[in-house]
Amino acid sequence: MSVPWPAGSVQNPPTAQQMLAYLSELGTWIDDRRSDLNRLDQKLQETGNTQGVQDIAMTLTVWQAIRDRYADLTRIWDSGRVTTVDLQKLAVMTWASLNDMLTPGTSLTAGGGLALSLPEACRMLDALISQLNSRFQLAPRATETSARITALVAQVDRIRDQAGLDPAAVRQATDPQVADLATDVKDLVDKADRGADIGGVLAPLEVRAARMERDLIVGHAERAMTAQKVARAQAIRSALIAREQAIADLVRKTSESVEPAPKYAVPHVESLGDIPASQPEVDAYLARLDQVSAALDIVQQANEQAYAQVTSLLTRLEKAEAVHPASKDPLGSALSWQIRELLGRHPVPLAVIDPLITAYEASGRQS
Repeated sequence: MSVPWPAGSVQNPPTAQQMLAYLSELGTWIDDRRSDLNRLDQKLQETGNTQGVQDIAMTLTVWQAIRDRYADLTRIWDSGRVTTVDLQKLAVMTWASLNDMLTPGTSLTAGGGLALSLPEACRMLDALISQLNSRFQLAPRATETSARITALVAQVDRIRDQAGLDPAAVRQATDPQVADLATDVKDLVDKADRGADIGGVLAPLEVRAARMERDLIVGHAERAMTAQKVARAQAIRSALIAREQAIADLVRKTSESVEPAPKYAVPHVESLGDIPASQPEVDAYLARLDQVSAALDIVQQANEQAYAQVTSLLTRLEKAEAVHPASKDPLGSALSWQIRELLGRHPVPLAVIDPLITAYEASGRQS
């Protein structure tokens, strides 16, 4: 059985059906690899090969890391009771490094410099078991090796197709790498056809191809996400520019209508400059747009409240006038007339009118 390879990516999570199929195949594959390791361990114990036992222990460490991650996946899978958020989490766990699941001081690779995801670790485990079979002259698994070569050739075709979707600027860097991989895989196939030993070449090529395919998938997803964020930034920026003009009109209207008017300055969206192209810069630009939007909220709220005070003061005056008609309170009538005269000015002196209405309201309660 060939090593399972999941559908989707971190940015494009698999569907529930795809995840079910992947977990089912992965579980069977893990059990098969454990049987291989048990067979190897038994054979090496019979021969008393100490170095071989150490190699088995190291290979078992990789198997255990894979199995532990599989256990985490099945726990979150919860027999298929998953939400969209759960599927996203499953995708992240599938493609995340397994080194954090090993004992302190150990790594899936020499020196700990290469962090392998679950699919890459599965390929490595297949390669390690194949190498142990060859090194200790155990029964070769020719059919599996042939299947791995077929899968590798198909993977190169997928990589070539994926690389063809990249922008021209990106392809300048990726095309030579894809060409080198295709050449090396062709050389591997030629050696296999001649009957040469490819045990030490196949595994590194599988890991290399797996990493290249993953990087292409992640690159496509990141560029698509960046494009979406740029489009979102453009829409927000356009809306804020239109809103900025409307609030500027409100500020002008308020300053002409009331005194004192709020002293907040209207932020200028265009001062942020053009929308950048890279994802980190777009994220920072979106954050600045949020800040501008929040500042516009403050300016708008302050001016609307100031402008609304004219209506509020007039309402208070009308209620106070209803309490004591002018015929019964000549002094109150004069105060009412003065307040209305002030309300008719431009700008309306809010600070002057407010205490006058308060006094007028108090006189009405006393009469």
